[in-house]
Amino acid sequence: MSLKGFIIRRVLYIVPVMIGITLMNFTLINVSPGDPVVVRLGLIMCDNEACYNNAYNRAAIEMGLMDESMYTIPWFTRYVDYVSDLLRFDFGRSWYHTQAGAGVPIAQIIAEHAPYTIILNVISFIISLLLSTAIGVISATRRNSFWDRSLTIAMLLGYSMPLFWLAKLLMLISFELFNFTGVTNKDAFIKPLLFNPKFYKYLILPTLALTLGGLVFMARLMRSQLLEILRQDYVITARAKGVSNRGVIYKHAFRNGLLPIVTIIGSSLPGLLAGSVMIESVFGWPGLGTYFLEGALFRDYPMMLATNTIFPLLFLVARLLTDITYVFIDPRIKY
Repeated sequence: MSLKGFIIRRVLYIVPVMIGITLMNFTLINVSPGDPVVVRLGLIMCDNEACYNNAYNRAAIEMGLMDESMYTIPWFTRYVDYVSDLLRFDFGRSWYHTQAGAGVPIAQIIAEHAPYTIILNVISFIISLLLSTAIGVISATRRNSFWDRSLTIAMLLGYSMPLFWLAKLLMLISFELFNFTGVTNKDAFIKPLLFNPKFYKYLILPTLALTLGGLVFMARLMRSQLLEILRQDYVITARAKGVSNRGVIYKHAFRNGLLPIVTIIGSSLPGLLAGSVMIESVFGWPGLGTYFLEGALFRDYPMMLATNTIFPLLFLVARLLTDITYVFIDPRIKY
């Protein structure tokens, strides 16, 4: 099968997988305990029960849980409507975030706040990838040395730290040293962002926390892969022919060790977005992670469904791109 045919087949596989994911998520979210209408109403001021019931019914109709005849709409009917809207790239309206008495379109929320999350994740991913490669090469080529043992201990400590705790620790250290917690305010997001120095100031700590979170695992993987490859026969043969140690590592071992690394990279990209949910909530970063977390806390079902649709789709697309990248790294792989 050609690469083009492989890509078409994999894209077609994504369709039934996403249907199953959306059906499962929609079912689990709707059968979960709690009433989202009560959360939507909040501390509404009503003098009697009839006032509250009228407000409840109006909110339920606006949220699409009841029709105009005050009958509850079955969940399967709402699922069919959700899928039909999803095919038009319409995620619906938020139940929690409202404007002028109506829910804000989720597509608008994503468009407005996705750039903040993308900037944070791209910068941290590039830095963690470069650092993990350097750390892995140093540890593998200087096995059991002082540097290898020190980096191993540091990485194990970093791997054992929960991401939100690491963010809190960085916040505490920054406050003690610089009297700066990193919690953002509106001055940091005055546009244009590229010419706003405060934006870069408040970007430092979230980027550092997210970088350290993704750095440890990739560095350990790079080290283990290089150690395994450096024991292969073709590496020993290259050294016997007089190839320098640098040439052996970067011309022979490094490229052959990239396949597992590419696999982890493809799987970790959606994971970075999930990790940024915690980082953004700690530092008040106005990205998608903050809104996704609020959707879960305040039973904003459309926002929760959008989250549980975007994350699996990103993962499936990342896996497809990873498999395609294999062909360019290792010519022996054919589809």
